[in-house]
Amino acid sequence: MSANIWPKMDSPLGCIRIFTMPMSLLARSMDTLHTSRGQSRTNVVRYENYLQTRPLAGVPACLNTMHIWMDGSAKDNGLESCTAGAGWISSQELYDSVSLGGIPLTNNVAEVAAVTLCLAAWWGYNIVIHTDSAYVLKLVKGNLLTMERDGWGDFLRTGQSASSLPLFKHLLFLLRSHGGRIEFVKAKAHGTDIWNNRADSLANEGRVSGRLYDLWSLVTPDGWVDHQPVLAHQPLSYLTKLIVRNTVQPPLTRWKAGPFCDRWVVSMARIFEVYLDVDVYAPSVCKINILLGFKETLWREMHQAQAIGHQYHGERELMRTCLCGHELSLDHILLGCIRYNLSGLDQVMHDRLREISPKVWHKSLHPDSWKPSPWYPLLALKRVEQNSIKPSKAMPKPNEAFSKSRSAREWVIGLYFWAIWKWRMAEANEPSFRFLPARQENNLREILAKEPQDG
Repeated sequence: MSANIWPKMDSPLGCIRIFTMPMSLLARSMDTLHTSRGQSRTNVVRYENYLQTRPLAGVPACLNTMHIWMDGSAKDNGLESCTAGAGWISSQELYDSVSLGGIPLTNNVAEVAAVTLCLAAWWGYNIVIHTDSAYVLKLVKGNLLTMERDGWGDFLRTGQSASSLPLFKHLLFLLRSHGGRIEFVKAKAHGTDIWNNRADSLANEGRVSGRLYDLWSLVTPDGWVDHQPVLAHQPLSYLTKLIVRNTVQPPLTRWKAGPFCDRWVVSMARIFEVYLDVDVYAPSVCKINILLGFKETLWREMHQAQAIGHQYHGERELMRTCLCGHELSLDHILLGCIRYNLSGLDQVMHDRLREISPKVWHKSLHPDSWKPSPWYPLLALKRVEQNSIKPSKAMPKPNEAFSKSRSAREWVIGLYFWAIWKWRMAEANEPSFRFLPARQENNLREILAKEPQDG
């Protein structure tokens, strides 16, 4: 019996798979493997199941090995507005291209989707896939199996969205169930390789073709991919992380965080005209450059754990109701009211921001435009500023200008909000203290003049 070891890995312990030609050891005979309707397994991975145009036909059976070039294309890579396509072409002039959808798209997702298209179209053939994607080559040379071995725990840490995980599991299924030899070869990107250039053009055409390849609808049959981690050979620290990850409910999925999550998404869409996933940006409250005490305050606010307003059960009335008669809340405190006119303090903050901000107008640079959600954009400043301003002679690198001042701006805005919060809490808890905003302007200037620190 001849055998292929796939893939070649430096550390194969616990994840290497052995395949015999032309079938996987995990697969039963093609004659005995049927679905409940009595159809051969070849129909499981044909294009009809992906809502594509047709299965391949007319390929000469005498061809021993097929060479295929594939590529993925993404516009606005990494952004919510990203559109992507995938395409492939064979040396026999058979080709296909599609538009991708169903999950958040990136260039890496498009490249992986192109591989699944090739494997589905050429199921059972001995194939050589030519790709210019270093990401795909690393996946098939071991990273994909390493992810499976570790229970896919490192998947999110690679920067991928959780909703794209089924695509990667489906790729692993197609590789294992292929029924023929598979080889991946590095192609030169945008070079002299005519076939690779044609695959690139097909991917770009597919992106705008409207022929949808719905990545969300991909189905991976049971028994082909391990969804749980391999516990052997793992350190205790990793096992502890697995137990916590799979037994402790993430805070943002609890019912108390629901109202905040809904308000945050709506507010960011209203202010910046962009839809953002709150699950991605809410945890960044731990990373933004603000004081630790303010981070804790914001986290409690997200989960309705702030001991003010209707959640306060003590005897101090100012912890429950503002002097203007409005129920006390963090947003009400930071916005001010008829009894607490914060316009003078706002001006002090804006004067300080002008000293450290890029000389350009953008809503992220003007917290007064964030109302009535004064602190929400702090969680996603980098995202709303990225590629928001076109380069010009006055500012040839706007992204770099935003990036250099972002930490300092977070610090100033965070200090401003934290100072107002502390003054209001001092007034509510200390009868001798009276918060008069106009008298605190000089104090605020001194506070904001301090050099930014690591929050």
